[in-house]
Amino acid sequence: MRRVGTLDVISFFEYADIELFLLSKYELFGHRIFRYFSRRHMAPFLEAFAEGLDRKIHMLCIDDNCDRGYSHTAILGHYAQNEKIEVLHSVLRATNRVSYAGKSLEYRLGNPRKFEYSGPRDIEVILIDDIVTTGLTLQEAHNILLEKGVDVLFALTLADASR
Repeated sequence: MRRVGTLDVISFFEYADIELFLLSKYELFGHRIFRYFSRRHMAPFLEAFAEGLDRKIHMLCIDDNCDRGYSHTAILGHYAQNEKIEVLHSVLRATNRVSYAGKSLEYRLGNPRKFEYSGPRDIEVILIDDIVTTGLTLQEAHNILLEKGVDVLFALTLADASR
């Protein structure tokens, strides 16, 4: 776990340990790999977390846009949801479609995602993404959700690239 601004981010792996699997998001077969990681790692974690819940909460997948035929973040959320934790699809979208892959911190700072949120207010959510690098994407998403009256409990990612 690491802290990004005021947000706790829980990652299951170090980026280097699963890099080849994560790069499959650029291929059509990648949906199978992301489904496996969601079922094997995120779902059991969220099932254990949900045991203590007396209410329903939601997951928001960072920019779950299907620009490659599928959305890797939507797959992570879909296969990790359970009776008490449900995904809200297509409500947190970046209006700036720039890719951060391999880009510097300066580039990322100069090209924010400019998220828009169209979901309900006054709910509790868990943010879902594949990788946390600098944390800027998660911070920007967190900030827009706070502005919209959404309580972000924490974020889940498959990998942390900062280690």
